[in-house]
Amino acid sequence: MTLYGNAVTLLIACSTGGNVDLSVPSLGGGALAHARYRCSRRRASIRLSLDTFDARRIARHQQVLAALRFREGGASERLSVTVAARPQAPSYWTSDFGLRCDPSSYRATVLAPNFSDTLSTTIDVRPWLAWYTAATGWRWLGTAGVSASRWYRWTATTTGVAEWQTPTGEVTPWTWSPITVAPGQGVYLVAVFEAIYWYGHPQYVWSYARAGDGPHTLTTYCAYP
Repeated sequence: MTLYGNAVTLLIACSTGGNVDLSVPSLGGGALAHARYRCSRRRASIRLSLDTFDARRIARHQQVLAALRFREGGASERLSVTVAARPQAPSYWTSDFGLRCDPSSYRATVLAPNFSDTLSTTIDVRPWLAWYTAATGWRWLGTAGVSASRWYRWTATTTGVAEWQTPTGEVTPWTWSPITVAPGQGVYLVAVFEAIYWYGHPQYVWSYARAGDGPHTLTTYCAYP
């Protein structure tokens, strides 16, 4: 999300109205902004307004890791997001990995990027799929189910993830599969990876994964009719 003045705006898929709190753990304290929203045609636009003091603190950091807590009826959900002081260009993990599409069999496979760093660095990685249909809007799927994903801990080295390297020098990456898609729903899939690099101090990043039916046919999403 991008901070414009003292506010951020987000679009969500929803089933009913509710409310949302925005907090930034690195800045301390509780919720920095709160908003209620109404759901229309399974979508809602939410504007979260911050105090000038808090907006300036975020601007000084350029970008921060924030938490959104949604409440709809008796359900509650917490999501992590990045709030940036200026629009960020879309970024992607390495093209050799990512989301592999197979529309003919209505399946997909996610291969984790081969994370590397100048020195051996512990990283925590959390994979996600975002899927879209005209009927439901966007939804999140993780390795633990709908709107839930697990963190995986690996070691980034100058030559990639240490745990994936074989004695012969080949790389066997972490794979999430098979992912089965229901036919006839007009489904679109996008893969995202969050990562925390524990190098000196924790650095949080997230990026899209390239998609395609092979390493030389790359797009930004998979489409299933």
